[in-house]
Amino acid sequence: MSDLALKKSLLSCPGDTIQENLDFIGMSQAEFAERIGRSVPKLNELIKGKAPITKDTATKLEYVLNIPTSFWLNLERAYQDELLEVQRMERLKQFEDWVLSFPLPKLKSLGILPNIRDKAVLAECLLKFFRVASPEQWSKIYHGNSLAFKIELRHTTEAQAISVWLRLGEIQAEQIQVEQFDKKVIRSNLNEFKKISYAHKKNWLDDLQALCSSLGVALVYTPCIAKAPIYGATRWLRSNSTPLIQMTDRYKDYASFWFTFYHELGHILYHGKKDIFIDGLDSIKPDIEKENEADAFASRMLLKDKDRKDLSSYPKFTEGLILDLSKLYNTHPGIIVSQLQRAHKIPYNNFRLNRLKPKVVFKELKLEHL
Repeated sequence: MSDLALKKSLLSCPGDTIQENLDFIGMSQAEFAERIGRSVPKLNELIKGKAPITKDTATKLEYVLNIPTSFWLNLERAYQDELLEVQRMERLKQFEDWVLSFPLPKLKSLGILPNIRDKAVLAECLLKFFRVASPEQWSKIYHGNSLAFKIELRHTTEAQAISVWLRLGEIQAEQIQVEQFDKKVIRSNLNEFKKISYAHKKNWLDDLQALCSSLGVALVYTPCIAKAPIYGATRWLRSNSTPLIQMTDRYKDYASFWFTFYHELGHILYHGKKDIFIDGLDSIKPDIEKENEADAFASRMLLKDKDRKDLSSYPKFTEGLILDLSKLYNTHPGIIVSQLQRAHKIPYNNFRLNRLKPKVVFKELKLEHL
């Protein structure tokens, strides 16, 4: 027998206790109705649990049955709690198919869901995770053009996985304290990003996140999720007061990471607060003009135009030359190698030079299930 079936079988309304007492003292419902001042149909509703025991009714029950008012009120309260639990379980049981559409093993490994099979419990955890009352509200937010999320995922094949990745970023952002956003302050500190990129210290990811926070930008690192082919995303949170840059480690070498980061930063600097940008979803038609503008900004941040032009004058590149150019341009050698490969100046399979391109590895993300 399932937990739901067991709870339903044990559910007993206060009217059962009233009837037991009437049987014990040998009083008919008609007489009892007369003694407490109710019609027989109204009394029948009370006994069948269709009408609650109010304070007034509990007082009358004490007078007639000599059982304290508090007993009846506590009995009614316990019954309503049990009834609510049964109704909750019945409602959650209807959501089981919705639950199965999500990447449950990944959600459990991240600590978002408990490691159990009970789909009703998993459904409740998912609703709390997304902050929605039902799958219908989830669909309205992520499939439709809602106030909470203005990109429709209904045209994607894996809206559930994508919505999980995006929601994880929002939860991560809630844990970050950021200063007030000021676009001018960011522009005046662009060189600080370059310094972090060039130095590539051991804790460079933490340094970058801290710099963004000080400039009013929430930057989060969300490990990639299968079937959510996203490279990065930008949107505004907290009543459009705080921009969020959400990065993934999907296929990320050092240069790719920084290009994506600058691309998302470009969206913040050049585009509106009502825009949402998700890079990597071919099913969502991007605004080409805005994407090109963000790409151009990212390219300039990675390597100055004059330095890029200077690179084209070299006929051959060695590891020593790359390191010298890195110092000359104040640009990480891995970024220079990647830029040369994109320009077909260096083969992508050049093992020696590829060693200059660090891999980006995020810390393990672990959240307590909600």
